[in-house]
Amino acid sequence: MNVATIGFAGGLLLIILGIYCLAAKSNMIRLILGVEILTNGAIVVLVTFGATPLGTLNPAIISLAILAVGVGGCIAAVGLAIVIQAYRHYRTLDVRELKRLRW
Repeated sequence: MNVATIGFAGGLLLIILGIYCLAAKSNMIRLILGVEILTNGAIVVLVTFGATPLGTLNPAIISLAILAVGVGGCIAAVGLAIVIQAYRHYRTLDVRELKRLRW
């Protein structure tokens, strides 16, 4: 097994784990963690595919991955702020419970 195969398999495993978290969990914090795992898996696959046969990485791929990590951190911070406000107002983090509060 070469490094590209291991990187692709690890990224694919992270993507599958993130999709499972989004599909099976109802806690809002776990949903945000699932989104983060999913995006980090996509970044791992992107960096794996961006490697040349000589083992070097394309600088554009590296800068895109760094930008994606930064944007993912900002999205997680805003999502957690929304979760905190929802918990303060409704006293629950269950998504199914919050869906019943719609008019």
